[in-house]
Parts: sequence; structure tokens; C-alpha cells
Amino acid sequence: MTPESPDTVEDLDIAPEETAPVGRVTLWEGDPGTLPLNVRRTLVALLRGPYLSQRRDSVLWATLLAHTDVIRAHLGDLLLQLEIDADSEVAFTRNLRPDPDFDQPVPSVLRTAPLSFIDSALLLHLRHLLLQATAQQERAVVGRDEIAAHMSAYLTSSGHDEAQFAKRLAASLERMRKWSLLVDTDTADRWEISSVLALVLTAEEITGIEQEYQRLREAAADGTQPALTEVEEETA
Repeated sequence: MTPESPDTVEDLDIAPEETAPVGRVTLWEGDPGTLPLNVRRTLVALLRGPYLSQRRDSVLWATLLAHTDVIRAHLGDLLLQLEIDADSEVAFTRNLRPDPDFDQPVPSVLRTAPLSFIDSALLLHLRHLLLQATAQQERAVVGRDEIAAHMSAYLTSSGHDEAQFAKRLAASLERMRKWSLLVDTDTADRWEISSVLALVLTAEEITGIEQEYQRLREAAADGTQPALTEVEEETA
């Protein structure tokens, strides 16, 4: 949320023309665009990612709700799919997944980030903490030491020694911060888990990660260490 943004949607002063059906709007002479400025800003925020939320910018969130159909259509022209969770008040984009009967190639617009074994284990843990806190109607806040204690259970399966594991875990935490899945708090090394995480990992992806962990546990019991596979997750 920007410093000048209102605290709540109710505090917004949205001009009548911004809630009316959107026609062509020219912002300056020779402007090739067609949309009001706030609608364009909302599109840019969604494209930049990793997500848009009411908490981070209530003005753009209100604009998204007022012009969802227009924004969804413009993203569709870019082969992107808009995902909105009204309860969590977050929105983000995915690569458009066409109908299975569509027989032409559709390029991926959003780049993908390969998730290592440690990334995947960390994401699953954070998602579990988030769902647990949400059920209790609390903020999901976690510290570095708590994460390290939980993740130590994966040391053997990771294929790294203790020093390597600690280094890779620290790098993974930085990636979560970069993707705004972990949001800084006023306390050093304590972060709030973003509610968008519950939406980003699909049930299919979670099942795939859990099956991978089972494969690693079975391999460890047999005294072998298989190659780790990686899961790819879309990032803006």
C-alpha cells in the first residue's frame, strides 16, 4: 500500500466515470491506449507481480474490483489468466491454459522459476502454517529459527551436508522474500506469510511434491540417493 493510499476501500473517492463502463480514454495527445489511468496502473501491477492485494494498494484493488471484466479481457489478449480471491483480497496472473481441444500452440508469457527440493519443502511448510493461522483467524508470522528447526528434518534427504543445507535454506528464504511470499515485519528475521501462497500452489502440485518426498524417504531407507526432480512454479 502506498503512503497516500486510504486505509480501507470505503475511504476511496472514486470518480463516477471510473465505475461506469469503460470507453476509450485518451490521457494525452497521441495516447495509443484506451483505458483510464488507474485501470492501466492496475494492469501494470498485475503484470509486474508477484501479486496485487488490497493490503498493499487499496486504490488499485478497488480499481480491479470495479473493472474486473475489462482487466480480465486485456490480460486474456496477452494470454494471461486473472486469478482473484475475494476472501483473501489478493489477485495474480497465470499463464493462460486453453481448452484441451484447442490444437494450436499457446506460448507461456510468465517466466518460470525452478523450485529445488529445499524450496518445495519450505513452500509446503509455509502453506501449512498459513492454512493453520487462517483457520484460527490469525496472521501467519514465522521466524528464521522456527523455519530452520522444522527444515532440519529434510537435511538427510536433501543430499547436502549441514553447511550446504544452511546456505541453500538461506537462499530459499531470500527467494520467498523476493517473490513476496514472505513479507518483512518490524522484527528482524520474522516474516508474515502472504495469503496468496494458499492460491499459488495447486492441489496437483502439492500432491506431486508430497510424492517426491515419499520417493526420497523410500530411497533413503534403501541406502540410495536418487536425483532430485524440480517443480516449476509461475512467477511474474
